[in-house]
Amino acid sequence: MSAHRLRDEYRSVLRVPLGVALFKPPEVSAEIISELVRLLEPPLLATVGDFVTANLVRAGLEPHVAVVDLRTRREGFAGLASAAAGRERLRCSNPPGTLTEEAVEAVRGAVARALSGARTLVVVDGEEDLLALPALALAPAGSLVVYGLWLGAAVAVPCHPAVSRAAARILREAFEPPVALTPSRG
Repeated sequence: MSAHRLRDEYRSVLRVPLGVALFKPPEVSAEIISELVRLLEPPLLATVGDFVTANLVRAGLEPHVAVVDLRTRREGFAGLASAAAGRERLRCSNPPGTLTEEAVEAVRGAVARALSGARTLVVVDGEEDLLALPALALAPAGSLVVYGLWLGAAVAVPCHPAVSRAAARILREAFEPPVALTPSRG
């Protein structure tokens, strides 16, 4: 399994939210994100993180792609039963601080399936956090990617072609060896 390791000098860079960080109670964050979805009508809604996925599903949103590792803050998380129902499942391995080719391809496959009408759950053995980057690079323009921030926020990132290019650049520059992804032109 080919793995790309996050360079140490980029760890602090990636702690900065890439979109709108909502430091609100979960139900308030979900309400704000629901309003964003109504306003933007994204062709793809993707979530990365167990808690943020479960919170949005509880609020009535159904992500097209949900990337989870069945853990939250390094503890087991069992709150995904309703989020997993009726979804295609992809499994991959992704150790902490890395992006494996297998995990990147699982996200690519989930996005492709979602654009064909399926709802997909990517279950990661390891850590899912960094998979927000390929989700941002691969999501079509107008999509919304929501991920959990370790400080307790939900981060909503509207996908503009500039966002996809920036995510692809981070993948090339922040990882050793570089992750080569062509961003969606959607």
